Amino acid sequence: MTFSGKPIAIALTGVLVTASAVALPLSPAFGEGGARRDVVLRSLVGTLYLVEFEATQAGTPTSREQRIEQLEKLVIPTIESLGKDSKVRAGGIAADTLTGAFLVEATSEDEVNELVRALPAQGIMQWKMTPLETFAKRADIEKKLVQRLRTQK
Repeated sequence: MTFSGKPIAIALTGVLVTASAVALPLSPAFGEGGARRDVVLRSLVGTLYLVEFEATQAGTPTSREQRIEQLEKLVIPTIESLGKDSKVRAGGIAADTLTGAFLVEATSEDEVNELVRALPAQGIMQWKMTPLETFAKRADIEKKLVQRLRTQK
């Protein structure tokens, strides 16, 4: 049975983001009331990036032998590399597809780009990278936009 990659990737992305938000440790140093989760997370980790990938049409093997070669030389080494990299927090691939996502902690987009470029399957995948920000930070950005719009009349 083959599933469409897009809906599975969207569902997988949601699960990864939720799992990471719950699984990342919170520091007890903030006392009984604790601190806002976004402040604690910002102090504990670098920026988290959601990296989504999907095999391109050019990466689709046309024969059984090509499929075996692609799996042995590109896909399996990529999965193993991601599994060993300490910067990769969580991730997964949808069953029977070459569609998936992972979360990586990095200090910059350049660092994430280097990680992706070093993967054996880099050339047969389409990659999308999204820096994740806290909801509090995004709310502050939107509030500032509202203030600017109100003053522009």
